[in-house]
Amino acid sequence: MTPQMTQVLANGPLFGRLPANVRKCLLAKAQPRSYDRGATICLQGEQAGTLKLVLDGWIKLYRNSSAGDEALLATLEAGESFDEVAALQHGVSQASAEAVSACTILHLDLKSICSCSNAKAAIQDAVLDASAYHMNGMMEQIEQLKIKTGTQRLTKFLMRLQTQESGVVELELPFEKTILAGKLGMKPESLSRAFNRLKQVGVSSEYRNVRIEDISALRALSEDIAA
Repeated sequence: MTPQMTQVLANGPLFGRLPANVRKCLLAKAQPRSYDRGATICLQGEQAGTLKLVLDGWIKLYRNSSAGDEALLATLEAGESFDEVAALQHGVSQASAEAVSACTILHLDLKSICSCSNAKAAIQDAVLDASAYHMNGMMEQIEQLKIKTGTQRLTKFLMRLQTQESGVVELELPFEKTILAGKLGMKPESLSRAFNRLKQVGVSSEYRNVRIEDISALRALSEDIAA
């Protein structure tokens, strides 16, 4: 595991809450696996087996209805985890997971709890905290869907992808626009209209490439939205 990946773990919402000795013990037994874009990581209803933690890249969590329709629940990036409760309780995955970019997933077998002092309690507390983190994220997502327009949600997402203070910004979306539309609770055609509305502040896009002529103008719009 690279130093960058180790830092990702330390700062993440799950591992960051574990004592150093428990973290070290779990990592000694963990299995990092690489996945190509489009690869299935797990399927809804399967035995979870392991807690999965994203080391790099992006994945999507989704569920399929009985009619075969797909509902995108979340996109996860480095440091975020899933199947925490299922792995702890020897249960099944509540959602399917697919790599939407090349990624590395760390698989942690929580059944073989390490012998460190208070390891079981520490891991249970970390899983509880991670579950609360997911719940807060889901509540925020629902709130955004209820009170923000598609253009507002897109603006917030674009601002999150960059840190530049001024000038021209060119960036690449981390995944295809169809996935972005699902993440933002929109249909692909609605996402296209949202990008068209942002042309007034100098935002243009082609495939996954986005150009922002003046990031300060987009930031001002974002701050107006937040207000």
